[in-house]
Amino acid sequence: MTKDAVPEDPVNETRLNTRPGLIATAAALLLTGGISLWGWQNLPNDARIPMHWGISGEADRFGGKTEALLTLPLIILGIGALLAFSPRLAPRQQNTARSRHVYFAAWIGMLVLLTVLHAVSIINAAGGDLPMTRIIVALLGALFLVLGNYLPKSRSNWLAGVRTPWTLDSDLAWRRANRLAGFLFAGLGLVLLVTAFILPIPALFAVLLAGVVICSIGPTAYSWWTWRAENGR
Repeated sequence: MTKDAVPEDPVNETRLNTRPGLIATAAALLLTGGISLWGWQNLPNDARIPMHWGISGEADRFGGKTEALLTLPLIILGIGALLAFSPRLAPRQQNTARSRHVYFAAWIGMLVLLTVLHAVSIINAAGGDLPMTRIIVALLGALFLVLGNYLPKSRSNWLAGVRTPWTLDSDLAWRRANRLAGFLFAGLGLVLLVTAFILPIPALFAVLLAGVVICSIGPTAYSWWTWRAENGR
């Protein structure tokens, strides 16, 4: 097996089975619904609940009780429906099934982030003092670390992985770009986990922004370079 080869996946599915994501979505809806019910019973009717946070980590937009308690459960419902339906429309469905770990890691990771965000917002509105920004950055670090582990194992598909015109045209470009992305994602994840509760909030956002830019531009440029070199040969 060459260094660019991806081990064969024993999965014989011709279409991605979305059941794990749907189960996770249902669990997130139950959790956020329970949190909202608790908030409805314990928060005053005129409560102003944070809905958005600026680069300083301070809330810069607040919503009323009804808006804050319903928004994130509805977003979770929409994400679950979109991600459950999307694989039915995408080409290369067998490759999507073989890239299921990346797909479900991103899907479930988003659900965890939104559920924790909802919980911390309501707890803080009820008088708590949890470090919202630092908790979310730490969870992002964990998500990047998990994605970094799975990206190199993905197959060329339209839903999960480094998808550029060059990776979708060349399996070699796909493998190499996703291998690089996996390394960069894992590195960023480790940095965020280590610094989430140490760095000042503005510096933490700077690290996150710089890391996301590198993780985006690096694999994209490398996919083009690999595709060009392959076609040049």
